[in-house]
Amino acid sequence: MEEKEPEVRVMSDSESNDYDGITIDESTGREEEKIKHTDHIVFQTLSWKDLLFGRISWVNRIAIILTLLAIAAFVIFVLGPLMLVLAGVGIVVWWVINLFFH
Repeated sequence: MEEKEPEVRVMSDSESNDYDGITIDESTGREEEKIKHTDHIVFQTLSWKDLLFGRISWVNRIAIILTLLAIAAFVIFVLGPLMLVLAGVGIVVWWVINLFFH
């Protein structure tokens, strides 16, 4: 008995997308392994322009502004005076050391 060779034809787009084996490239005639490009990583950055003027609600904008104001107030009213007190203590300690040991 003679075996019939299967007909060679170009795969449709859906067949090509679903097929995971080795195919023959039409343009070169070489066998190539199909690589799916559906798994890719998209990096998206977030800028101040996006936060303040992007497509977010006014409630979120107000929450962001209030959070930034709270952080600024903490730095100015808590960390600022604390640094001044620590600097003052350091100056006094330095002065006492220089006064008694030199």
